[in-house]
Amino acid sequence: MQLALSRVSYTHPAAQDPILNDVTLAFPEGWTGLLGDNGCGKSTLARIACGALEPDAGAVSSGLFCVYCPQEADEQPESLPEFALDFGRDARSLRERFNLSDEMAWRWSELSFGERKKLQIACALWQRPDVLIVDEPTNHLDAPSRAELAEVLGRFRGIGILVSHDRALLDALAQRCISFEPTGPDGQTRLVTRPGGYSAAHAQAERERAETAAERLRAKSEHARLASEQRNRAQEAARADARRSKRHLDPKDKSGRAKIDLAIFTGQDGARGKLLRQMGGRLAAARARVDATFVPKRYDGSLFLDARASPRKAVLHIPAGTIPCGEGALKLPELYVGSTEHIGIVGPNGAGKTTLLDHVRKILARQAPEQGADGLAILDIPQEPSPGQRTRTLAAVRSLSPTDRGRVLSCVAQLNSDPDRILEGAATSPGELRKLMIAHGLLSAPALIIMDEPTNHLDVHSVEALEQALAQFGGALLLVSHDRAFLSACTSATWEIEGGKLHR
Repeated sequence: MQLALSRVSYTHPAAQDPILNDVTLAFPEGWTGLLGDNGCGKSTLARIACGALEPDAGAVSSGLFCVYCPQEADEQPESLPEFALDFGRDARSLRERFNLSDEMAWRWSELSFGERKKLQIACALWQRPDVLIVDEPTNHLDAPSRAELAEVLGRFRGIGILVSHDRALLDALAQRCISFEPTGPDGQTRLVTRPGGYSAAHAQAERERAETAAERLRAKSEHARLASEQRNRAQEAARADARRSKRHLDPKDKSGRAKIDLAIFTGQDGARGKLLRQMGGRLAAARARVDATFVPKRYDGSLFLDARASPRKAVLHIPAGTIPCGEGALKLPELYVGSTEHIGIVGPNGAGKTTLLDHVRKILARQAPEQGADGLAILDIPQEPSPGQRTRTLAAVRSLSPTDRGRVLSCVAQLNSDPDRILEGAATSPGELRKLMIAHGLLSAPALIIMDEPTNHLDVHSVEALEQALAQFGGALLLVSHDRAFLSACTSATWEIEGGKLHR
């Protein structure tokens, strides 16, 4: 059993160039990882593979039951009511594995995004598909849930397609990885299949990259040598032309004229010109060899976040009290956020982290009228931007002045995405949208940044760039994340929520 794609091409509506072009692939049984930067076409390929999206050209093998689990955690699965009403062994086992209570399915809107994600995946597995496609399944999940997810998905025996930036999950599940890689400066990509999980595939890709870089260096050196030789031969040919000209000879110099005539008769006069013409072909071949060894450049610098630290000692005061949280409540001590303090908020799924941020937003909204013209500039990136927020962000960026729009697009490029592709009207991936919201928000030089799961949807290189930037940010920072390494790099204090209480 295998899922095959034959010569598939697809162009997003309003986009100029195809995101997939003449793609032929086969997915055998077992897990295949899809790797690549934000916006390269991983989710598009996954949707086409499962029949959720019709390609412009090409064919996908039919006859297999496919289930696609999207990366957005706000989409309620169609099978959710049936799963909730099933008390058979498989359904009960999945609920136990993912720590899902029986009533969760009936209060979808009240669940945390992590709880929704677990329900999405449980519903997908419960349907026992031939082909299971999971798109960024570890988004929003805490560490215990990620470990459980890897174990449950590892038991799947059909054709599995894993779209993820989670290196640990890819290493645990994938038997092969397909990478979206640029083929040249025009932005076109190729798909390369390598054996093993992320670590093995990445190591092989790096070896290939080093070999290609060495070959390109040799090719450029050979091209430079041939170009120099061509110039020398051109000069020799020019001197030869001058020597066989009779214009400089005395009309009575019969010996000189005889020598020139002999050189013309024997062909010696054209030897250098012939060699020069041969050099043109050799030089073109060397140029083609250089062009064939493309080594993609990657942004390796650090992103600068402009900040205007508030003159106030504290930018936020949260009074002690209790706030509603799911079916229970969250007890808060009196809390302050200093003007340059970087705070990480941690806790298991459903503990109340996003609920706390919603409470913070309400407090800041009440403070805004009191601050007047000198109000606090805030950059607030939610966990899952709504379709309305996407539309408003794109419209706001397009309406900026050329200078400000250039600053925004430069920031997007530093976060490893193509700004032109994002703004041309094509479908914007969740990772690209998050980068665009960050870049646009930075125009106000915020004194406070609030981010809920900022690494969700972002590719590995973008996470590294954002991590470095937030670590150097001079204002106040409030981050919710399950990525402990990320928090360790860019925060200096921790608020932990567990058992209905917040601990500093």
